[in-house]
Amino acid sequence: MTEQDKIIWVDFKANVTNRLTPEYRKILCTLHANYYNHKYSEPCTCNGKIYKMWIADIDRVYDKQNS
Repeated sequence: MTEQDKIIWVDFKANVTNRLTPEYRKILCTLHANYYNHKYSEPCTCNGKIYKMWIADIDRVYDKQNS
């Protein structure tokens, strides 16, 4: 994970609680596409499970870099 992405992720984690704003949804989707090697997409917001899984995925990438 790049230093810039780490800064972005720390900000994301500090500011996202229950709901993803469009800005933070874009950040999450961009990071997930970059680090999990898939085309950028924004899953339907009707089911938060995918976003929760994606947050956990990026947490793992971040934690792996900082351990």
